[in-house]
Amino acid sequence: MATKWQKIKVDLSGHGLNEDQRHEVADLVIERIVNRTDQGVDKDGKKFAKYSTSYKDSLDFKIAGKGPVNLQLSGDMLAAIEVLDLTSRSAVIGFEKGSDENAKADGNIRGTYGNPTPIKGKARDFLGISEKDLLKIIKLVKNG
Repeated sequence: MATKWQKIKVDLSGHGLNEDQRHEVADLVIERIVNRTDQGVDKDGKKFAKYSTSYKDSLDFKIAGKGPVNLQLSGDMLAAIEVLDLTSRSAVIGFEKGSDENAKADGNIRGTYGNPTPIKGKARDFLGISEKDLLKIIKLVKNG
């Protein structure tokens, strides 16, 4: 299966945000995604699937100096999350279409990791934000 373009659309309508506030909300959503992912937690608040025992015992794992699952081997993938589009009603956040970082994100989100189909129990769906967290961010931005 081909790599999917990884992006989310965040609804900003009905909150009375001006353009600067919409930019700030979008940037804070990205910051929330990165911070939560660094803690090993997906978009639904669940801990990421653990590494397999065979992978943890591998030379690749030891050479990389990996620790807990936080999708931060080099930091490049999470640093590549950006605001792709911003309108008066929404923000589209994700990865540049066709980029290496999008492919990495796709492998993590769908759990494919270079395979044609997902590996059961290995998806780490980090790209998203809960309505509760979004409303907190909007309130923070509106209250300046």
